[in-house]
Amino acid sequence: MRRMSALVPLLAAILVGCADSGGAVGSPTSPPIIPVAEAATLPTSTPVPPTATSVLPTFTPVPTSTPVPPTATPAGPTVVPTPSPRPAGTAPRVGLQAGHLNASELPDELARFRTSTGARYGGVSEADLNYDIAQRVQALLEAEGVIVDLLPATIPPSYDADAFIAIHADGSAASGPRGWKLATPWRASRAAQQLLDAVAASYGPATGLPQDVGGVTVNMRGYYAFNDRRHTHAIARTTPAIIVEMGFMTSAADRAVLFDQPGRVASGIAQGVLAYLAQRDPSDGAALLPPDFPNLRVGEAGAILRSAPSDDARQITRIAAGQRLFALDRRDGWYQVFSRDFPSAPGWIREDLLETTSEAFPFPTTTNP
Repeated sequence: MRRMSALVPLLAAILVGCADSGGAVGSPTSPPIIPVAEAATLPTSTPVPPTATSVLPTFTPVPTSTPVPPTATPAGPTVVPTPSPRPAGTAPRVGLQAGHLNASELPDELARFRTSTGARYGGVSEADLNYDIAQRVQALLEAEGVIVDLLPATIPPSYDADAFIAIHADGSAASGPRGWKLATPWRASRAAQQLLDAVAASYGPATGLPQDVGGVTVNMRGYYAFNDRRHTHAIARTTPAIIVEMGFMTSAADRAVLFDQPGRVASGIAQGVLAYLAQRDPSDGAALLPPDFPNLRVGEAGAILRSAPSDDARQITRIAAGQRLFALDRRDGWYQVFSRDFPSAPGWIREDLLETTSEAFPFPTTTNP
């Protein structure tokens, strides 16, 4: 996933709540990861087509839960039934998405991402790297009795699993940025946060790579596969999920691990997932529920959007009266919100400057972007 200097021009993919059965979608032979020294000599003007994306069979959706309508937003807080525990003895199911894989085959609702190819170094595309690592993680998890769905860019409608991990790699116009980072969706459930904590605890030690502290972007937390409110092809709201940026393909130090020691990368992800599955309580359906908040509107006095929940925090912008907002979090008398008038970043508004409304937040659509 290529780092951008500007976060998001619109709420195209940032609002969540603004990357087969019993195995992979087929088992095509993954192209070998080109060693760093060899890849560096490949001409960048003639990209090598990602073999994996051209040979992967047509995706067959795995069994899922009842789909959540992608565009219907309720007037008030959504009441999501507490999931029933899975039958005793049921093997855990994990979805591994190889970011950008077969992006050209995304459905019409995600057509804007069909040309999103991610990062590249020499002749190695991000899709190839993500797919190679995802296959390695799959093998490690299946060896421990986990059912794994290896998924391309297109996610089955309301994909239901015990964990979902979107595997990506970073890139930058400069060679300096490096390191890994993880993110949950906005409105993360307790289970999603536990999944993130478990993978974060294993990935750094396994790879030896530094963490890209402060590098998590709005696009990561608002990843399209997390956005069941807007998209049909997204995870179920109760599926614990994270997105992993494994490191920078444009960093020589990171490439030495990502390209030359992919087993360490896969092990770092797999160890974290297995730790999460071992520590979770399968009967705790409440842990899978993301928080929900009322639909909000700015009151008659208008409101100031701030960078933190404090009157002393930096002012981002002023929001006019009547503007509808999408709440992401609530803390100490403040709401963290998105506004379509200022979609490049979320901010905080004092609760006393807001009012609840029966009108749903106007999520972007092809006719109302």
